[in-house]
Amino acid sequence: MFNFGNPRQTCFKNFLKSFFFHLIFLTMFFPSATFAAEHPCQSAAQHLRGDLNSMANGEGLWTLMEQKGLKDTSVIGMQADGKLSRLVGQFEELCEGGKKPTKQLFKLIQNLIGNARVIFNPRSSGEEIIKLITKLSNDMDAVLAKIK
Repeated sequence: MFNFGNPRQTCFKNFLKSFFFHLIFLTMFFPSATFAAEHPCQSAAQHLRGDLNSMANGEGLWTLMEQKGLKDTSVIGMQADGKLSRLVGQFEELCEGGKKPTKQLFKLIQNLIGNARVIFNPRSSGEEIIKLITKLSNDMDAVLAKIK
């Protein structure tokens, strides 16, 4: 009727069963806990993509130039929008590939996106916008050259 085997062995078996049950339970319902060990590059790439998308929701630098009456030179804004997208895309490619980007590269791209957001200042004149976008474009060219 009663099993009076080794109580330590029974307790240890119950502990193991409970431990593995909880481990499986956590991985099923909280998969992010199992993937937390992946490279921080993935979350950095998602952060950059989110920043770029939030800036692009304002239609980007090209639309800003069109709205400010700078239609003659709005191609500069279109090129700058494309370079920002290319920077984020290349950062994502580096994350997926074998060569992981540095934190310094992440900060450079993040600062460039921040500089692009500053250009949307409503008090900026047309000439000032062109100067800022041209400077931003040159800075992005330098970062793109470093990535290659």
